[in-house]
Amino acid sequence: MKTYKSYYNQITKEELFEGLLGNGLFANKIPSVFTSEQFFDFVLKKDPGFPKKGSYDFIRYENMRNINVPRLLAIPNPIGYHNLIKTIVDNWDELTTFISEKTSNQLYKVSKVHIRKKKDSKSLFEMNYKTYEDEPNKDVDLIIGKRYKVHGDISNCFPSIYSHSIPWALLGKATAKRKSNDKLLWQNQLDFYVRNIKNQETNGLLIGPHSSNLISELILISIDHELVKMKYKFTRHIDDYVCYTKHKEEAEKFLVDLNHELKKYELSLNHKKSIIDELPHSFVSSWVRKLKNHRFKLYKNEEGKEFQSLKETEVFLDLAIDLMHSEADNSAILNYALNMLSKKPLNSHAVNYLVKRVHHLCYIYPYLIQIIDKLVFTPFKVMKSGKKAIAETMFDLGIEKQSYEACSYSLFFALKYNFKIDGFNMRYESFKSDDCVFMTLAYLYSKQQGKCLTWFYVRALSLQKKDFDKYWVYVYEVLKEINLKGPYKAMKKNKVSFIKPEYH
Repeated sequence: MKTYKSYYNQITKEELFEGLLGNGLFANKIPSVFTSEQFFDFVLKKDPGFPKKGSYDFIRYENMRNINVPRLLAIPNPIGYHNLIKTIVDNWDELTTFISEKTSNQLYKVSKVHIRKKKDSKSLFEMNYKTYEDEPNKDVDLIIGKRYKVHGDISNCFPSIYSHSIPWALLGKATAKRKSNDKLLWQNQLDFYVRNIKNQETNGLLIGPHSSNLISELILISIDHELVKMKYKFTRHIDDYVCYTKHKEEAEKFLVDLNHELKKYELSLNHKKSIIDELPHSFVSSWVRKLKNHRFKLYKNEEGKEFQSLKETEVFLDLAIDLMHSEADNSAILNYALNMLSKKPLNSHAVNYLVKRVHHLCYIYPYLIQIIDKLVFTPFKVMKSGKKAIAETMFDLGIEKQSYEACSYSLFFALKYNFKIDGFNMRYESFKSDDCVFMTLAYLYSKQQGKCLTWFYVRALSLQKKDFDKYWVYVYEVLKEINLKGPYKAMKKNKVSFIKPEYH
């Protein structure tokens, strides 16, 4: 019987270490001024012998989702995170053996999200992979002979994962409980270091660091393994299950069996999102088809170069907004539409219109500020004045609504494109927010603008004494070597920075 071959055993220990430590400390959704590459290089060259005991707090960062509801992301302490990654790497052979055993009964790849090698990137994980040539849509095979589609969602997945359930998955629950006090077992060490980056709390994986995506898979593939043994035909995207069945009774039983398997690991089914639909059912949402089927009319200028007009751009954006309203304000439609437009040859009038329209849309849907650099500023070479106008509006909105992600991205744009945000005292606003990422960007911005940095230094000294872990990147970047202690002092001496060189 030919079965699915895992991506995991294609990754060497060296690639895993660099991918998770050098490129997986900071979440992709955080403004991209941060990096752990220099920290990774320092660890490789110096073998610093970081302390293994103790526990660490973490930086909190509120990230606006495309449903206009924030979620809490985390930036773990680098030393605690290093210890976790080192434990994963040191036991990679055992982990890949475990993963192979848990996926050996799969005729197709059940989980749609794994860490993997990527082209042109040392990072091993991203939330939305593009389809690979060797990964066709398996749903079209799974639906043959089926009449029902079942959607099952794990309730609050990452925050609900119990750290002790990691050795439960790796050893079996009975064995893990019997050997729970054996500190030499690598399975228990993995449990310990997962807790170590979260104040030794047993409930919840941090959302953001890429290690969490790997660790969650250890538990979820164990659940998949049992469901495959029951002959269910299903796929899973992170915490989202889709199963195809012949009969409605079988669809209902899948939800019962899924919930039963989840409970073994202290997880539960989100019954409000559990849906059974009768087939046939479209694989692609109607709004996706309508946007894809939109016929863009291109014109040619005097040199024969094609362009898209202002009118065409207006019509397409109006279509996207109408679809969004008809789909219960599904803001993901705007992402999709802007991504399509970013590949079109807009003329200057169309670009000017797009920038103004996006300026307004960001105010209504603040999550858009995360994508406009990639989908608007860069492809259309937007003038500095247009970027500045959007940044100032979003900064003002962020202060008003206490949505400090908007402030952080505004400062990121100001740093990247070298403009000034007028009318605000950055030190005062960032300190009032108590938001570490905002404070760090305010410091970098003030430094770029030649402002006095004394108060940033005073605040860093204060935070170092009472709450270092919750503000570690700010404290570390602001203070000098003489002010730091232990491994942080050695890191500073070796010119390690968690800020990309172009933003210093």
